[in-house]
Amino acid sequence: MAQERTCPGEKYSISLAICRTRQRNQFPKCLLCQHRSAEVAGSMTTDPKVASSVFRSTAVLGRVPQEFNEYVVRKVGLAAAQFLRAEVPSGSRLVVACDLRDNSRGFARIFCEGVNRGGMDTVNIGSVPPELLAFVLGTDGCTGAAFIGGGNYADDINGIRLWRSDATPLGFGTGLEKVGLIARRLRTGCSRLPGHRDHATPVPDYVAYVRKFAPRLERLKVALDAGCGAAGRVLHAIFAELLVELVPSHFEADGHNPFLGKRFPSQAVATAVAGNVDESGAALGAAIDFAGERIAFFDERGELLRHDVAAGLIAAELLMRSPGACIAYDLRSTAALRARVTRGEGTPVALPTSPLAFAQHFRRNDALYAADQSGLHYFKDFWRFPSPFIALLTVCCHLSREKRSVSDLAADLNRFSQSGEIAIPVPTAEAAKDVLAKVRDEFRDAERELIDGVTVRLENWWFNLRQPGEAAELRLNVEGRSSRDERRGRQTVERLVSRFISEG
Repeated sequence: MAQERTCPGEKYSISLAICRTRQRNQFPKCLLCQHRSAEVAGSMTTDPKVASSVFRSTAVLGRVPQEFNEYVVRKVGLAAAQFLRAEVPSGSRLVVACDLRDNSRGFARIFCEGVNRGGMDTVNIGSVPPELLAFVLGTDGCTGAAFIGGGNYADDINGIRLWRSDATPLGFGTGLEKVGLIARRLRTGCSRLPGHRDHATPVPDYVAYVRKFAPRLERLKVALDAGCGAAGRVLHAIFAELLVELVPSHFEADGHNPFLGKRFPSQAVATAVAGNVDESGAALGAAIDFAGERIAFFDERGELLRHDVAAGLIAAELLMRSPGACIAYDLRSTAALRARVTRGEGTPVALPTSPLAFAQHFRRNDALYAADQSGLHYFKDFWRFPSPFIALLTVCCHLSREKRSVSDLAADLNRFSQSGEIAIPVPTAEAAKDVLAKVRDEFRDAERELIDGVTVRLENWWFNLRQPGEAAELRLNVEGRSSRDERRGRQTVERLVSRFISEG
């Protein structure tokens, strides 16, 4: 009937009267609706104080205070509440945490005020690692979650990340763009019934839950760096009653962390861990980043393990517990990881490299575990959320079970030669797509995967070539059975790409 309409994202029809009422109340979905009135369209005037550039692919992120300030944070909080309430009308609570930057705690309070104005209650759990948000979502039934923090960017950058109730992240294309649309309009409606603020301390319950991932631990010494971040607030609690002796470094909190803005793990962190391993005779070294999300492992000699090598140790332990499970990995990982999973009677599955796509495909494949090339380790039994602490406990369990050194366990995973990631500039984004298509066609008779570009596996070497987003460049990763095979493979692909670029 002409007198009925359907709201964006809904399957049922509503009357014209309800539609007009929703528009008068500035219902968030009205911004996206073809039936929106002139009044609603007028309310879409862009707010010059909220820049579109802060809404990135996986987070709201900007420089403080030019791009990211109290005004922006409050509007994003209000927009997040309106968006999540439109998705789940019965939703009532958002759980909020923050990192240890000097301004994050204040931003968290302002964000909660915005959410409350949007009609949702907030539960602030303080400065803790992001995975505690997943724990609260999984055990307490909140509508969504938000983390205030700038990751490992420099300390003058801060941001907001959002998750739905099932711990799936909001990214561009999966909801964050709609939060941005609401936040950037000049007039943002408020709820007539504002929400309430509350505080909670989930650490004791979280610690009891996480310890279940370490069913078998023998005496072990671990040199552990907490990166002057939130990890230091939970690590002692996790290991307090376990047979693991910690040799700590950088457990003190520092809002102006000297490691921020540097590649993780920084040289200073690696040196600290290696020194502690050498002095204490620790069997294992590990470093957790400032945000409390990523972990890097070191062997008993203090040498840094590649992330895919560490993933092989974790996968081996998990497959002993759950034979035949699906293990997912970043497609740039060593072929030795695939072989390790297959040898453990598991099913290896390659995932795309971008963080948002990686998390989405991990869920879609129902994998038991997944690891990317930045130090994130995802676990199905932890609401498919990344956890450096469970990764650490799992490696400790594997050492207890195998009773061999880390370097010995990792030797098989280190047997191939890798090129690292090579950036190849291309004149335009369209030219990059064209070159990628030609390379894909060139190897049409080889064993290949068309996930995130093209991955081709030959007898003595393999490669992945992909275009990051819409960039005017290609990224190449090559691995060979020997350094000679790797060099030959790299030169073959580079020459092929150069030829296709010159041919236009």
